[in-house]
Amino acid sequence: MKEGGHWDKGRQVGGADLSVIDHPPQVEWQGLDRTISLDSVDGVPDATVERWEELTAAERLSANLQAYRVFQALLGEVLEKQRTHLTPLDTDFHASIQSMLLQVTALAYQLEELLALLRHSEPPWEAAGPEDRDHRSFFEMKLRGLKVLQELAHWTVRSVRDLHQVTKHSQGSNTAYGGQAQE
Repeated sequence: MKEGGHWDKGRQVGGADLSVIDHPPQVEWQGLDRTISLDSVDGVPDATVERWEELTAAERLSANLQAYRVFQALLGEVLEKQRTHLTPLDTDFHASIQSMLLQVTALAYQLEELLALLRHSEPPWEAAGPEDRDHRSFFEMKLRGLKVLQELAHWTVRSVRDLHQVTKHSQGSNTAYGGQAQE
């Protein structure tokens, strides 16, 4: 939108001005869908949940596990698309995404084990949503990959907080039943 002869500052992502996405010629040039939004991207788990504090530890762990299962598939998709456009300059990035995928897989496994240890049921595997990957432009795939990495970072922060709460709760339970709190 233009105001006073200048384009308004749009949303910022990592210091990059995304107001160009709202600029019709840029949208057409990139071959983007006019409804493109970075607020939410289909299939990417959103880390912002209202009333998160009201959820039980089991519900939180289950939500984390479900999110990491989805991120396994999404990171695999990012790797696949990135591999088809791999240049010598991208090899470090490619290796980083592969490493991240291994870490997400390991974290999902650890969450499964923790839920079993705490005698909570494991959430069912959810089928992947409909894929429209063939209809995305290269730029849209890059934006989707960016959103996957951003939300994964947010879920990582959430998981750390949730695991700290589970630890505090289990330590409190141990001392309440005459056990010793673990350090």
